[in-house]
Formats: sequence, structure tokens, C-alpha cells
Amino acid sequence: MKFKLISMDGPEYEAERLLRWEVLAKPNGMPPGTEILPEENQSLHLAAFDKKRLVGCICFHPESTHRARVFEMAVSEEYQGKGFGRKLLHALEEMLIKRGISDVYLYAKEDSEEFYLLMGYQPEGEFIVQMGQKQRMMRKKLQKIGTIDQHG
Repeated sequence: MKFKLISMDGPEYEAERLLRWEVLAKPNGMPPGTEILPEENQSLHLAAFDKKRLVGCICFHPESTHRARVFEMAVSEEYQGKGFGRKLLHALEEMLIKRGISDVYLYAKEDSEEFYLLMGYQPEGEFIVQMGQKQRMMRKKLQKIGTIDQHG
């Protein structure tokens, strides 16, 4: 699997949007176009490729020099449950560490919370309804391999 940052004016962006719609929006009865979020233009898009086929993606929006929000993670249906999501999130986290980001958060749907717990994210607060779905904020402190987190 190959990971690549893609741009919104690049050839892979349309495939990324389609994947996000098919995996995240369509199952909830949302029309095409609803996968596009306001912060999309200011966010980075990491895509996963198997050979030349885009099979996964994840976006992140830097909010400061050390904090970012992860959103819109999608993995093609035939690649789900095989560790691709874990590899994709791990690749993103490594990139964020290199950029100096140490604090990331996301909103996890109830059925995805276990995955993010296994990836080291901790729930914060109660579930809320956001974009028609029950979600909870989860946060993770990123650190370079071999360092000790002094802040918990």
C-alpha cells in the first residue's frame, strides 16, 4: 500500500470524494456533494493506493501549530476489516508528528469508537448528534517513537 498527499486540483481528488461519499454519506441517504465540508480547502488529504487504485483516504485540518482535527476517514468496502484503516491512520499520525502536531481529535460514530480506542484515542464527553449521526469527540496525544508522554 502506498500513501500520498493529494491536492484538490489533482487527478485523484475526484476519486477521493467519490469514495468518501460511497462509504460515509450514501449509506445515510445523503446525496452526492454532502461529503464536501467547508474546511476541505484548508485541509490536507492523505490517500491510500493499492497498485494505482485509491482504496482509502483521511483528511486533517490543522487548527494551530500543534493541534489538528482528523475527519472523513473512508476505506473501500472490500478493504475494510483487513487493517487498511489502521495503516492509514498510523501513516497520517506519523506525518502529523513530523509537522509538529501533538494533539489530534476527531468525532467518532458510535460503531467506530472501538476502532479509535484501539488506536489510542480517548473519548471526551457524551455522544452528540452531528450531521444526523450520534458521535463523540475522541482525542489523542501524538508523540515521537521512543519518547515518554509527560502529560498523560
